[in-house]
Amino acid sequence: MEIRRIEIQNFRGIKDLTWKVPAGRRFLALIGPGDSTKSSILSALDMALSDRWNLSFADTDFYQADVTHPISIRVTLTGLPPKLLQHDVLGLHLSGLDSDGELHQDPEDDHDVCVTICLTVDGELEPKWTVFRPGKSTDEATISSAARRLIGTYKVDERIDAHLRWTKTSALGRLTETKHGAAKLLVEANRTARAAVADSIPDELGQLAKSIQSKMHDLGSGEFGSLQPGLDQSLSNSSGNLALYEGAVPLTNYGLGSRRLAGIAAQQLAHDGKAFLLVDEIEYGLEPHRLVNLLAQLRRADFPGQVFVTTHSPTVLRHLSAEDLAVVRSFADGRVEVKCLAEGDNDIQKLLRASPEAFLARRVVIGEGKTEFGLLLGLLDRWDAEAAVNGTPVSAARGVVAVEGSGSDTVTRGEILDDLGYEVTLLMDSDVDAVNIKADAFAARPGAAAVRWRDNFNVERALCEVLDADGLTALIQLGIELSEHPEDGATNFLTHLKNSGLPRELTSLEVGDWISSGYGLGEARELIARVASKKSWFKQVHRGRALASRLMDARHLQDSDELTKVNALRAAVFDPRPTFAEELNASKDAAVS
Repeated sequence: MEIRRIEIQNFRGIKDLTWKVPAGRRFLALIGPGDSTKSSILSALDMALSDRWNLSFADTDFYQADVTHPISIRVTLTGLPPKLLQHDVLGLHLSGLDSDGELHQDPEDDHDVCVTICLTVDGELEPKWTVFRPGKSTDEATISSAARRLIGTYKVDERIDAHLRWTKTSALGRLTETKHGAAKLLVEANRTARAAVADSIPDELGQLAKSIQSKMHDLGSGEFGSLQPGLDQSLSNSSGNLALYEGAVPLTNYGLGSRRLAGIAAQQLAHDGKAFLLVDEIEYGLEPHRLVNLLAQLRRADFPGQVFVTTHSPTVLRHLSAEDLAVVRSFADGRVEVKCLAEGDNDIQKLLRASPEAFLARRVVIGEGKTEFGLLLGLLDRWDAEAAVNGTPVSAARGVVAVEGSGSDTVTRGEILDDLGYEVTLLMDSDVDAVNIKADAFAARPGAAAVRWRDNFNVERALCEVLDADGLTALIQLGIELSEHPEDGATNFLTHLKNSGLPRELTSLEVGDWISSGYGLGEARELIARVASKKSWFKQVHRGRALASRLMDARHLQDSDELTKVNALRAAVFDPRPTFAEELNASKDAAVS
């Protein structure tokens, strides 16, 4: 069974969302900037497919707390099992889903047979589950809690400790009820536990603990050798005292990651064979190695069910394929879009490996190479410090991330991110004509920006252009300090300069001495820039980062073209940008006038 279409209206931060899920996507990670409604989408799925009958809603669950517009969550399922296809369940209420993800009232030969579960909540805050069929003006049928239980959905969230104890609603309680009948066993176990007779725990509960232990090992939770039920003294109610123990230590005393994996293991066993697993912030509490193992377990071909997760972790993205990802974008008017990445797209896959952070941001600034990337980081440091003093949001608060490009492929990376809805700015040199043409085309895209130095300059040449003699000397000294062998740097740098045109009679690295000997300031700027680029004085990220203060403190920066470019870059980072629709409307207005 698969979720193939999701429609949400007026739920929390979502005014309107329609997501058509491609067939065969068994694992999907929702990614995007913070507050893009990823978690709300998982919550909507959980509520629509939940078998709970007493879901609680508040006014704040409505979009902008406006209860005059009801919440509507529709989830379309294909691949229905025989139990759901029975006439007295959902078999009389089937629709068709075509290859474009559109619904039809009745299934045709080329359609996937489906059913659409609809959860609605009005101002009285009472949830109502019905079947939706397009073209029907009234509710098709009410869906009972028993029918929703056959669908089988479970969500893993922050309430993990509850599933490490035996209660009526916990995963351990459900598992016990399914296999052995919970009520009698729990009463018996609690009575013996209160009598402190550890060896009187019923064999059935002991075997369940062993099953949990085995599943925890699979998920990488840790090494456990004697997991068993025990008395949890932190609770006082009779149905919740029994909990999982490792030896004499309750599992609730373990670290967050171990507890979360144990809770996932318990829920997996309790919901064995269920169709849908929802995990919010899958990386929560897990070290990278345990996180990678959990991903591998959930993505196994034989994993029973379709998995939806959310994540803010670059580690997760590096270990997933492009087709595992769905980018979530929210707009100021409440619209939300979800784009599933294309299967087998090598360019996207390369970018995921190189710069996963870009996929988790709202606005991305790409430096063409290591020098440009380092310069970006240094500029962001400076601008963020100024923002903190002024009491305005720093770049991170605006969802901005700087990433490293890859020479001529930088524009391609920008195009990929722009196509996915990210706000992208490129910082590039202008010394390669073919790349300039691509960058011009990119900058013409609505909402995209490309900042390039003038006159075929690279970053070294742009920096030298605003430095005076003392500034050029300081730049040479900075290069020496940051070199791999600073003790030999003065000799090596002077050799580099002389081999590239510095007169042989000049033996000092003081640019003021060169000028006193008749060497022009313009010549010095061109020479130092050319040698710095050729000999890679600043071709590492930390070296490029050090250039930011040299640029911003340069004596001749004011009223220069370089300052214009820096200001354009700052605006691209901090200023709001028009949406595509706004730019389109502006162009139409201009055409009319």
